[in-house]
Amino acid sequence: MGETLGAVFGVAMTVELICAAVFDARERRLPNGLALLLAITAALLCAARDGFSRLLMHGVAAIVVVGALLAFEMVWRRARHTAGQGMGDLKALFALCLVSPIRAVASYATALLVLALGCLVCKKSSLPLLPFLVPVFLLSLTIWV
Repeated sequence: MGETLGAVFGVAMTVELICAAVFDARERRLPNGLALLLAITAALLCAARDGFSRLLMHGVAAIVVVGALLAFEMVWRRARHTAGQGMGDLKALFALCLVSPIRAVASYATALLVLALGCLVCKKSSLPLLPFLVPVFLLSLTIWV
């Protein structure tokens, strides 16, 4: 039963992540409703797959990681008078951390590097992150055991 629920929540989260990436590519934002749905689905996926104690550990890790990045972003905005990291990116990272904090942070770092290369190639100062983050994270789930 747990494996079946895990598979259902996994498919649901994949669809939600793809929707988030498409939305970010078009609108350059992640709506709060979709971010909340992602977080709920991620929590249900973790609980179904690994149990509530693992969900609690992942939740603490998500709060620490996203809290640190949020603090850094606030300092960045005060010092540079411009946004660096989007808040939608942090909302998505929170949901990914609920599934797997290590994969989420590794995927986030990888996506930032690919994003930087994309900006260099396209000669743009910024691009949306989720179209880079979602495929990297989904690929990490299939490659890493």
